[in-house]
Amino acid sequence: MMAAASYVALNPVRARLVGRLDAWPWSSARAHLAGRDDPLVTVAPLLERFGDFAAFLEGAEDGSAATALRAAETTGLPLGSADFIVDLERHLGRKLARGRPGAGAEGERGSR
Repeated sequence: MMAAASYVALNPVRARLVGRLDAWPWSSARAHLAGRDDPLVTVAPLLERFGDFAAFLEGAEDGSAATALRAAETTGLPLGSADFIVDLERHLGRKLARGRPGAGAEGERGSR
C-alpha cells in the first residue's frame, strides 16, 4: 500500500505535469498534505498509517515497486502475490494472471 500511495501521489510531478505535488488539481496529495478532507478525499486512512504525508513521500519511493506498479498499470492486470491473483480469479470467475505473449485461448498460436 505504501508503494501504491507514493506512486499515485508522485505521478503528476514525475510526469512533469506540475512542479509541486499540491499543484495538481485532481490529486489526493493536496488533501493529504494539508491534512484535511476535501469533497472527494478522506485523509484519515493514509494519515493514520503514515502520519506526516510529506515526510512519507520523501522516503517512500521504491524503484522496484514503482516498476511493478507501472507494468500493472500498463497491462491492466492486477498486482499481487500468486495466491492473491488466484483468489481474485476464483472470486471473479475469470483468468487474470499474465499468460504467454501471443497465446490463444488454448495457449496455442495459429491453430485453426
